[in-house]
Amino acid sequence: MTEMRPFRLSAAAGDGILHAQNAFSNGAAVQLKLKQPTIALETGQVVTLDDAQGTRILTRLGTVWVTEEGDSRDHLVGPGDALLVARPGRTLVQALKPSWISLTDGAHAANDSGETA
Repeated sequence: MTEMRPFRLSAAAGDGILHAQNAFSNGAAVQLKLKQPTIALETGQVVTLDDAQGTRILTRLGTVWVTEEGDSRDHLVGPGDALLVARPGRTLVQALKPSWISLTDGAHAANDSGETA
C-alpha cells in the first residue's frame, strides 16, 4: 500500500474550519499520519488543502463541495464518488451535510481495496 504524505491540519478557535499546513497561522496544529485517513465534517465545515495536486478526495458519507484554485469549475462529490485534485494551490472542501471524506495520494483511497465494481 502506498503511504499517504502527511497533511498538517489546524483548527482555529470557533471557526469550524480545518486548515492545511501554512493555510492559517492561528490555532493548534494537528499532524495527520494515518493509513486510513477519514475526516468527519459537520455541515458547513471546511478543510483547506495547500498544494494537494494528485490527492484523491473520496466522499464516504454525505456531500461535499470542492473548488480548486485556478479552476473556474466547482465540484459536488457525493457518497461513493471521488475527485482527484488536478492543480497545485489551494483546494477547499466544504461539507454540504454531515460528511466523511478520505484523502490519499493517487488513484485509490487508503480505505479502498483497489477493486472496482
